[in-house]
Amino acid sequence: MRTIHALLTQVTFGWLVLLGAAFVHSPASHAQELRIETKVFGAEEDEEPLSHTVTLFDKNTVYDFVEEPEQIAIFRAPSPGSGGQFILLDVGSARRTEVSTDRIAGLMEKLSKWAAEQKDPLLKFSAAPKFKETFDRETGVLTLSSDLWEYNVATIPAGSAPILARYREFTDWYTRLNTMMNSSPPPGPRLELNRSLEKYGVMPVEIRRTLKSNKSMLRATHLFSWRLSREDRVRLDEARKYLASFKKVDNEEFIAAKAAHAEVVRGQSE
Repeated sequence: MRTIHALLTQVTFGWLVLLGAAFVHSPASHAQELRIETKVFGAEEDEEPLSHTVTLFDKNTVYDFVEEPEQIAIFRAPSPGSGGQFILLDVGSARRTEVSTDRIAGLMEKLSKWAAEQKDPLLKFSAAPKFKETFDRETGVLTLSSDLWEYNVATIPAGSAPILARYREFTDWYTRLNTMMNSSPPPGPRLELNRSLEKYGVMPVEIRRTLKSNKSMLRATHLFSWRLSREDRVRLDEARKYLASFKKVDNEEFIAAKAAHAEVVRGQSE
């Protein structure tokens, strides 16, 4: 595996943290819909985001669109008697691959056991994080702190327990997927944050994650809407067309093809 600091400061497959900047209510008929626009920044003074994604919750499926490089992740949650699944689409290479939540869960269990036995403090902490948790109901500020890692989160009331639970389920699995696809440390810290958000019935407005050992910080903002726009539905139709036409490959070939395409694009821009 790569060094712990490089891994923990990396912006992975479209996401490291999800957070929010506005919350717009809509009629109950759209209760299953949710739109989240996420921007992740590397430093306080940065004006241009490191990544920009749009995540669309449509009925029983979630679609996550990464702007650059153009990628789409489609998530179907586990249900009683049936495992869940991610389908990853790489637009540049016109390939798709599938990853079951059962496989992800098995790998995360092995990774956490391995990390817990390592000497590196951050790696060990990621396997079984212990935070001091504080939540100010008047300001909506949630803080998870430790000697190594800290989250400072501005939040707003979720309003809907079912949509908050669905948001947490997707975010939990997407965090684990990123860990698997990018050979990153265990996802324990982010999972603890998700647990706290659901515990207090809030959605994140802004998340600041600080690693105290090297003082590195990531900041993310999030814009929520309860209704999908016409443009959003065009995106969904396009994703479904890609799903039907892209070549299906195994995970290893998918990662290799994505890397090769990125190298070509990088060469053309130089």
